[in-house]
Amino acid sequence: MKEQRGKKLQHIALVGNPNSGKSTIFNQLTGLRQKTGNFPGVTVDMKEGHVRFVDRQEVILTDLPGTYSLYPTSSDEKIVAAVLTNPDDAHYPDAVVYVADATHLEKHLLLLTQLLDLNLPVLLALNMLDTAAQIGIKVNAAKLSERLGIPVVQVSGRTGENMPKLLAEMEKLLAVPVQQRKYFYPLTETEKHVAEAVRLNLGISNTYQALLVTHHHSWLPFLSVQHRTTIAAIAQNKGFASLKNQVDETLDRYDRFTPIVQDAVQHPPQFPSTPTDRIDEVVTHRWAGPFLFFAIMLLVFQAIYDWSSVPMDLIESFFSGLNVWLKATLPEHWTTDLLTDGILAGLSGILVFIPQIAILFF
Repeated sequence: MKEQRGKKLQHIALVGNPNSGKSTIFNQLTGLRQKTGNFPGVTVDMKEGHVRFVDRQEVILTDLPGTYSLYPTSSDEKIVAAVLTNPDDAHYPDAVVYVADATHLEKHLLLLTQLLDLNLPVLLALNMLDTAAQIGIKVNAAKLSERLGIPVVQVSGRTGENMPKLLAEMEKLLAVPVQQRKYFYPLTETEKHVAEAVRLNLGISNTYQALLVTHHHSWLPFLSVQHRTTIAAIAQNKGFASLKNQVDETLDRYDRFTPIVQDAVQHPPQFPSTPTDRIDEVVTHRWAGPFLFFAIMLLVFQAIYDWSSVPMDLIESFFSGLNVWLKATLPEHWTTDLLTDGILAGLSGILVFIPQIAILFF
């Protein structure tokens, strides 16, 4: 690892849902000072870059794969969970910049609240500021920051708007040590007992991190066989139902952060009427929609079976005429039969359906 002024460079991780614009912000912050590789043991891409602050301090910025929560369902998402549950991992961050789509903020806060419970220094970057403005969505960043207890910066990864402010807040994030927060999600009694037992046995400092390790002990790569056996025994002894607890936790988190979003985000009185919206009003209408659907289906079948008959007849006539002409022109021989009754007849049988297929695709 590179060193600066005799010290190891600090790590900042970019975390967010897929399609939140995270990679665009990564490119804005790092420019050409980035490289692409793979996480150890998997084929998942890893992008790392260097960011220099105003005071010339340099940090390593890692673009972690997009994930919806720390309860993964794919190999990409498992990478994020494995990194954030293992403080000894080479990519474990000193701070996190969480990128969220300002136009669909509620969908992005599940993962954010999980990061808060890991007690990591977190900065919320509200991306797609320009898109939100176009459709009339206003986010009260100050109110959101107050309710979540973290810095909030509104940015646009596409235009680069507010990137200097984001860099300044990232620098502050590393300078101020994070205080132990109140858990956003209060653990149930069973979860507390299980997490505390796992925490003490494995020497984990954060209770929620210990809970995540319990949920994922069967596949987390940094756990030894002995640790997996120990955790499995604890979970069984405490009657810990992993899947049920994941569902209950997710629902509880939504119940807690949905009012925060409703309080901080102001939507336009009426959603802007774009050409697509006006079309949708008609084709998805309660009564007109089904009639339009059946009319379109009728049109499709009419085109396929009736309108296509003209070009189909022309193709058949062409091959039929060509066949007659070749038989009259060429000498009687098996090669003539092969060409006329074999190759041309086969082509005719296939090409005659091209009009129907073309209309169907259109």
